Amino acid sequence: MIWCVEDDASIRDIEVYALNSAGFEARGFEDGSSFYAAITGEKEKPQLIVLDVMLPGIDGIELLRRIRANAALKQIPIVMATAKGSEYDKIQSLDMGADDYLVKPFAFEELLARLRVLLRKPVTEKSSILNVADL
Repeated sequence: MIWCVEDDASIRDIEVYALNSAGFEARGFEDGSSFYAAITGEKEKPQLIVLDVMLPGIDGIELLRRIRANAALKQIPIVMATAKGSEYDKIQSLDMGADDYLVKPFAFEELLARLRVLLRKPVTEKSSILNVADL
């Protein structure tokens, strides 16, 4: 299951549709608060998260921080998909633990390709990667 957190309904619907059409099971969330309540409250966790930065309620950067700080969630791959395209924004997210970063607008074929790469990696491989913040 891939969870997409996107406040723009049209983009969220396209993401979920594209993922479902490609054979993935996907679920969308319109804000950070409902997403965080679901990820901390439900037994089923996503295999991967596509996360916008600018969200109502809890923003994507804060969600990324909380997920990476939570032992039960920190191994879930996260792709930031956002309109914030500055070098600073990309580096901040990647340094905080994002696995990839896409700037809107992006081709959904590219999103699907990047998700497939992340889903092919075993969890143990991801956990062995040195976190820049630990240096």
